[in-house]
Amino acid sequence: MILLEFNNRILFELIEQRVQSGRNDGLETVFVDFDGVSFRATTPNPDQPSLVNISMGWSCARQLLSLGGQQDLKKIYGPMLQASPEKGYDVSLSVDLANPPEDPKNLPLKISNLKRHLFAAPFKQVFADVAAKKGNGQIVSIDYRGNESIYLKPENDSCTVIFSIAFSEDADAVFAKVFLQEFADARKNMRGVPSIKFTYREAPMELENFSGLKNVESNGFVSMVLFDNHLNAKNVFKTINLLETFRNYLHYHIKCSKAYMHNRMRSKVADWLKVLNRARPDPIAEKAKKVASGRTFVRK
Repeated sequence: MILLEFNNRILFELIEQRVQSGRNDGLETVFVDFDGVSFRATTPNPDQPSLVNISMGWSCARQLLSLGGQQDLKKIYGPMLQASPEKGYDVSLSVDLANPPEDPKNLPLKISNLKRHLFAAPFKQVFADVAAKKGNGQIVSIDYRGNESIYLKPENDSCTVIFSIAFSEDADAVFAKVFLQEFADARKNMRGVPSIKFTYREAPMELENFSGLKNVESNGFVSMVLFDNHLNAKNVFKTINLLETFRNYLHYHIKCSKAYMHNRMRSKVADWLKVLNRARPDPIAEKAKKVASGRTFVRK
């Protein structure tokens, strides 16, 4: 079992090293994160090497920005958020590490959570409506990957979060079903666990009349029903973090399960080969043949 980090480790270490060491050399780093997210960290002005720009590109960034992400990022990052992002990217931050706008100890984690904060914006709005008993049942759709989406359906006392997940093989869907069944079984012995349901190539009833539904014939659907104890002010931050990493968490364990089964199969084949080798009779040496006079001969 693994719990993935909610921030970007590369971006965290990059900013942390420059803050702690006071490095002022040029910077030009491009790297990626889960869900097709790309980052670029640069020092655009050679005369001011302490000024660092961080840009992020994501296929669903504009959608998230329109669903409250722009306001949230402005509130969280303040003057660091650039009005015009770098060309080819959707969001840009700029920070002078020699004169940071806040405690420099907080900057590495705060900046490395850029993707998390953008992703969280529509969840925060929907969950706040549910907590205030204002859920109207209107579905919010987030196309966070090329052929995968997340659907949020708020009600007065709960919110259904539905992940549309593409599986490259039918076997992966079987592994996912078995894995998610463990969540359902654990719910019987634990209090406060959300209800989870998995369907393959069949949309759940919550999306029955939703016009924006797509990829039904090729995707699986994981439905989670979250209640007040998951959405209250005490737990909502953790809930959003876990939802952000759920898809990658699921695929990670599918790959681990397949690797484990392949390893077991290879081990079993090796054991069978040993059995076959032990059962093979030893070769019998050919006895020399003699004629009546006692001389030996070899048949040619």
